[in-house]
Amino acid sequence: MNREKVFKVVFVGLLFIYISFYFAGVAGYYEYKNYKKAVLTEEQIEKFEKDVKEGKEVNVEDYVVEDKKVVNNKISNLGKRISFGVSGIISKSLAKGFKSLSKFITD
Repeated sequence: MNREKVFKVVFVGLLFIYISFYFAGVAGYYEYKNYKKAVLTEEQIEKFEKDVKEGKEVNVEDYVVEDKKVVNNKISNLGKRISFGVSGIISKSLAKGFKSLSKFITD
Protein backbone atom coordinates (compact mmCIF):
# COMPACT_ATOMS: atom_id res chain seq x y z
CA MET A 1 0.00 0.00 0.00
CA ASN A 2 1.26 3.43 -0.80
CA ARG A 3 1.32 6.31 1.67
CA GLU A 4 -1.66 8.14 0.17
CA LYS A 5 -3.93 5.16 0.55
CA VAL A 6 -2.82 4.56 4.14
CA PHE A 7 -3.50 8.17 5.11
CA LYS A 8 -6.89 8.13 3.37
CA VAL A 9 -7.89 5.00 5.27
CA VAL A 10 -6.69 6.49 8.57
CA PHE A 11 -8.47 9.78 7.86
CA VAL A 12 -11.75 8.10 6.96
CA GLY A 13 -11.48 5.87 10.04
CA LEU A 14 -10.88 8.81 12.37
CA LEU A 15 -13.69 10.77 10.75
CA PHE A 16 -16.07 7.84 11.19
CA ILE A 17 -15.11 7.45 14.86
CA TYR A 18 -15.57 11.18 15.48
CA ILE A 19 -18.99 11.26 13.84
CA SER A 20 -20.07 8.14 15.75
CA PHE A 21 -19.09 9.63 19.10
CA TYR A 22 -20.69 12.95 18.20
CA PHE A 23 -24.06 11.45 17.36
CA ALA A 24 -23.95 9.11 20.34
CA GLY A 25 -23.38 12.07 22.63
CA VAL A 26 -26.10 14.17 21.06
CA ALA A 27 -28.63 11.34 21.08
CA GLY A 28 -27.91 10.40 24.68
CA TYR A 29 -28.15 13.95 25.88
CA TYR A 30 -31.42 14.54 24.07
CA GLU A 31 -32.96 11.32 25.41
CA TYR A 32 -31.86 12.16 28.95
CA LYS A 33 -33.39 15.63 28.76
CA ASN A 34 -36.69 14.19 27.55
CA TYR A 35 -36.59 11.58 30.31
CA LYS A 36 -36.07 14.28 32.93
CA LYS A 37 -39.06 16.24 31.59
CA ALA A 38 -41.33 13.19 31.69
CA VAL A 39 -40.59 12.12 35.26
CA LEU A 40 -43.48 12.70 37.59
CA THR A 41 -43.26 12.43 41.34
CA GLU A 42 -45.65 10.19 43.26
CA GLU A 43 -47.36 13.23 44.67
CA GLN A 44 -47.94 14.71 41.24
CA ILE A 45 -49.30 11.37 39.95
CA GLU A 46 -51.79 11.27 42.80
CA LYS A 47 -52.81 14.86 42.08
CA PHE A 48 -53.24 14.01 38.40
CA GLU A 49 -55.38 10.94 39.15
CA LYS A 50 -57.53 12.96 41.56
CA ASP A 51 -58.09 15.69 38.95
CA VAL A 52 -59.03 13.11 36.32
CA LYS A 53 -61.54 11.44 38.68
CA GLU A 54 -63.08 14.84 39.45
CA GLY A 55 -63.38 15.57 35.73
CA LYS A 56 -61.13 18.60 35.75
CA GLU A 57 -59.26 19.65 32.62
CA VAL A 58 -55.73 18.31 32.88
CA ASN A 59 -52.53 19.54 31.31
CA VAL A 60 -49.34 17.51 31.68
CA GLU A 61 -47.23 20.60 32.25
CA ASP A 62 -49.18 21.32 35.45
CA TYR A 63 -47.86 18.10 36.96
CA VAL A 64 -44.24 18.06 35.82
CA VAL A 65 -41.79 19.04 38.53
CA GLU A 66 -38.63 20.73 37.34
CA ASP A 67 -35.66 19.84 39.48
CA LYS A 68 -32.90 22.31 38.69
CA LYS A 69 -29.89 22.51 40.90
CA VAL A 70 -27.83 25.64 40.68
CA VAL A 71 -24.19 24.78 41.15
CA ASN A 72 -22.29 27.99 40.83
CA ASN A 73 -19.20 28.23 42.98
CA LYS A 74 -15.50 28.83 42.48
CA ILE A 75 -14.65 25.17 41.91
CA SER A 76 -17.40 24.61 39.33
CA ASN A 77 -16.46 27.83 37.53
CA LEU A 78 -12.81 26.74 37.44
CA GLY A 79 -13.90 23.36 36.07
CA LYS A 80 -15.92 25.07 33.35
CA ARG A 81 -13.01 27.31 32.36
CA ILE A 82 -10.61 24.36 32.23
CA SER A 83 -13.11 22.33 30.22
CA PHE A 84 -13.67 25.11 27.70
CA GLY A 85 -9.93 25.71 27.43
CA VAL A 86 -9.13 22.06 26.80
CA SER A 87 -12.01 21.83 24.32
CA GLY A 88 -10.71 24.83 22.41
CA ILE A 89 -7.17 23.45 22.29
CA ILE A 90 -8.37 20.07 21.07
CA SER A 91 -10.63 21.65 18.44
CA LYS A 92 -7.81 23.82 17.10
CA SER A 93 -5.38 20.89 17.10
CA LEU A 94 -7.81 18.66 15.24
CA ALA A 95 -8.53 21.39 12.70
CA LYS A 96 -4.83 21.92 12.06
CA GLY A 97 -4.20 18.18 11.89
CA PHE A 98 -6.98 17.57 9.38
CA LYS A 99 -5.88 20.58 7.36
CA SER A 100 -2.33 19.26 7.12
CA LEU A 101 -3.63 15.77 6.31
CA SER A 102 -5.80 17.15 3.53
CA LYS A 103 -2.83 19.05 2.08
CA PHE A 104 -0.73 15.89 2.22
CA ILE A 105 -3.41 13.79 0.57
CA THR A 106 -4.26 16.27 -2.19
CA ASP A 107 -0.61 16.93 -3.10
